[in-house]
Amino acid sequence: MKILITGGTGFIGTALRKHLSATPNDLVLLTRGEPRMELSGALTVKYVHWDPSARGEWEKEVNGCDAVINLIGKNVFEERWNNEVKKQILASRVLPTRLLTEAIGRAERRPAVMVSVSAVGYYGDRGQEMVTEASSAGNDFLAEVAQQWEAAALAAEQFGVRVAVPRIGLVLERSGGMIGKMLLPFRLFAGGPIGSGKQFLPWIHMEDVVRGILYPLENEGVKGVYNLSSPEPVTMDEFATMFGSVLHRPSWLPVPNFALDLLYGEGAKVIISGQRAVPERLLNAGYRFSYPSLRPALEQILL
Repeated sequence: MKILITGGTGFIGTALRKHLSATPNDLVLLTRGEPRMELSGALTVKYVHWDPSARGEWEKEVNGCDAVINLIGKNVFEERWNNEVKKQILASRVLPTRLLTEAIGRAERRPAVMVSVSAVGYYGDRGQEMVTEASSAGNDFLAEVAQQWEAAALAAEQFGVRVAVPRIGLVLERSGGMIGKMLLPFRLFAGGPIGSGKQFLPWIHMEDVVRGILYPLENEGVKGVYNLSSPEPVTMDEFATMFGSVLHRPSWLPVPNFALDLLYGEGAKVIISGQRAVPERLLNAGYRFSYPSLRPALEQILL
């Protein structure tokens, strides 16, 4: 299978490439770096230079691909939010996705499927409410970003391409993300919940992220949006307590809201809010999670 990937050198993209290397595939990786070829296990990887804000020679690579996986997007916690950073967060998702969709439309031989990620931030802060794919969108900044991001991807349906949009939760992996930020404080006996602790975390193990992104490539009945998060969301208090238990450390020192405000500005609202999201459509499609429950997931990652 020939697969084109954007964002393939990022947090999720790196894990996806490692998974794909176990089977013979041809991978085209759009990158800002220099073009090159490499072998990774059974995987042949062609790195193609692209500017994700403009058309270019990279568009030729879309033609003849069996699948496109779109992971592009600036890390929302890379720096403190201001108006310029918010513009970058929006543009880094919507513009490249729109260009990719338009390139698919111009291709002579179009991919059968496009998987373009989104986020559970689509729903906004929902408190204790159980959230499924049928739930309405939120009205905060990230919810608006997700709506535009998804619309840019779903536009590929007009070209006869099946589009799947996984709304990804908080990804658990030792090498980065939430785990990477929490590990040191807990090891130093200074860990605890973030914010009020009452917000729900729609967490997911990296293995299920990768398998859930690839699921539409293997199952033609999967299309449209679906939540890619554990069927057992927990509160921040529950998460921090379990995290400490697995590490044999206490969970006693909450991170105060004012500290989050200093670090992330308006972005702190994302951290102290939550979504009790469940993957209803994915479960109905027959997907079985490798790590549906939190403790086994944390034990696999931390021990």
